[in-house]
Amino acid sequence: MSLLWAVPVVAAAIATVLVVARARALEDAAVAVAAEVARLRELRRPLAAVREAAAETDEVVQAFRRHHGVYES
Repeated sequence: MSLLWAVPVVAAAIATVLVVARARALEDAAVAVAAEVARLRELRRPLAAVREAAAETDEVVQAFRRHHGVYES
């Protein structure tokens, strides 16, 4: 009879170990995602420079087209 009472306790202990193991893996994944987001933030300034250069190029192209009578169809 006492062995029957031990089964739920052992099952709960096993379940706790499994949950803790999964939580650790989730924590590791969250830390990795945070590091990747930080790396993506490093791209903000270079991308802003690319957008600015593209806008300037668009202005030059439009001026060229107006000057030479070239229109988009």
